[in-house]
Amino acid sequence: MQRHASYVSLIIEDDGVGFHLQEVLGGKTDRAHLGLRGMQERILLCGGHLDIESLAGEGTTLFVRIPLADAIDLLPNTVEEDPQRS
Repeated sequence: MQRHASYVSLIIEDDGVGFHLQEVLGGKTDRAHLGLRGMQERILLCGGHLDIESLAGEGTTLFVRIPLADAIDLLPNTVEEDPQRS
């Protein structure tokens, strides 16, 4: 994970069995793969982008990029500033 001036980037890799990306995200398999879809939905809600690279027998790599301004705007305002501290 890296923080940049205007975005956060994250790379997740494994050396597992991998999969055929178009089949999985296109719904052409018997398995639901809700984890990938759930991640994709949440990243999009933050104004971000998810790229997935996977090959059968080669493992999978996820590339995530989320803009900081959009992500901060989506957070609930739970911290109130103390006017005496300003």
